[in-house]
Order: sequence, then C-alpha cells, then structure tokens
Amino acid sequence: MSDMKTFTVRELDRQPAAVLDAADRDGAVRVKRRDGRIYSVQPVAPPSARITSLPDFAARRKAIFSKPIPASHVRLADKLMAGE
Repeated sequence: MSDMKTFTVRELDRQPAAVLDAADRDGAVRVKRRDGRIYSVQPVAPPSARITSLPDFAARRKAIFSKPIPASHVRLADKLMAGE
C-alpha cells in the first residue's frame, strides 16, 4: 500500500490549507468519503508568467508579404473602406 497521506472530507472542509499544503509537500494526497470512495488531490504547476522569447515577427511578415502590394490595389482598398 502507498504511503500517501489520507484525509477525510471533514478535514478538507475544516482545514483546506492543511490538505493543500500536504499535497504541495508530498506531491499528492487522498481524500476519503464516508462511503469509501477515495479521491486524489495533487498540485498543478502554474503556467509560466514570464515570456522567455518572442517569435521573429519581421521574418513572419516577410514570409507572408514577400511582394509589395501594388499602388492600384492600395487605392482600391482605400476607396472600399471609404465607402466609395
């Protein structure tokens, strides 16, 4: 049998911080209901808040727009946006 710490639902209700601290410390804990069902509570690593690197946006732009847009198309787009 495992040496995982087991708590009751009552303990989870009355001292949730103790259950969560034990899960942080041990990696996972069990919570047992009166009818015998057992659940596992384990911590999940939070997503990294720091951005370590960014994609090369200039290279992406060059790949998508490799040719310049012709002036005639630019004028047509301007007319369409203006509602003409």
